Amino acid sequence: MSHLMLLPLLCVGVSVSKGADLQTRIIRGEPCERPFHVKLRVTAGGSSSLCGGSLISDRWILTAAHCLKPGRTMFANLPVHPGSPAQEVEITAEPVIYTDKDDNSRTRSHDLMLLQLPSPSDSQPVALPDCEYQPKMVEIAGHAATTGGPNDERNTEVVDCEDLQNTLQTLFPKVYRVKVYQHWFCGKSPTVDGDSGGGVVYKDKIYGVISFLGDPDRVCRKAAAFMDLCNPEYATWINQTIT
Repeated sequence: MSHLMLLPLLCVGVSVSKGADLQTRIIRGEPCERPFHVKLRVTAGGSSSLCGGSLISDRWILTAAHCLKPGRTMFANLPVHPGSPAQEVEITAEPVIYTDKDDNSRTRSHDLMLLQLPSPSDSQPVALPDCEYQPKMVEIAGHAATTGGPNDERNTEVVDCEDLQNTLQTLFPKVYRVKVYQHWFCGKSPTVDGDSGGGVVYKDKIYGVISFLGDPDRVCRKAAAFMDLCNPEYATWINQTIT
């Protein structure tokens, strides 16, 4: 996970996460009201790292599975929008990660994780997607970093994933082998970068979770991959877990 400076919550137009151990951050942006956005802090040996997440019910946070690291303690800060003091709580329940089986009945992990809060939150959760409509533009909320180019956009165009798939196959074949079976869609903006695990949102509904990008040297010039919450397998798993 990326090591980030704690800065105000930002709204931006694209969100990305780097494959394998290559994580992400948000570059600039503007303050916003997103009570469902969660800052996840992971601690170990006196150091901390951050991820984003989204409150999808009063007890459940949806984020990226790669934000979880063995032997570390995870805390959730919510709400993280202007005017409200953040409350940090320790995640004590066992995280739930989406898995399936390959053709040889071997378990495969996908980059989606649900975290259960120890008690209900008063924050307003984000609604699950309306999968009859596939947005052409999406937004993301997250935290800022200390480096990167200017960001004065809030919207990210949803694009074809072919170029990202080709980049993964060429530059990161080991990553490609564990990403190709997962279900994701892609977004691209020339000026914006974002947090791992953050929600990809359209009209107050969450359509994706920031997962990875194919080329960490071209963060804002290559498409980013978002876990596709309209995939029927993911949608069923989420609903069954949180109800």
